[in-house]
Amino acid sequence: MILIKCDAMSKTEVKKKFIDRMEFFYRNFGSEWTSNDFVSNDNQKEYLGKLLIELQNKGVISINKEGKSFTILYLPSKYDNLLI
Repeated sequence: MILIKCDAMSKTEVKKKFIDRMEFFYRNFGSEWTSNDFVSNDNQKEYLGKLLIELQNKGVISINKEGKSFTILYLPSKYDNLLI
């Protein structure tokens, strides 16, 4: 589990940290992940769920049919507009 502690972090900081970790783990451990791999509590999962939909709309990831996991399609560093 690769938890992101976001209690005292702004949403922009959480987003940046998640994208950085997503890049690292995609390069080193593969492309298939779940939100449970990154966050632990329900508030964090809710925010991450919204972020995953945003990343899917930008073509970076694909959320699998059941919605419990996602596949990283492209390295996030190839996109300039992910933190907007």
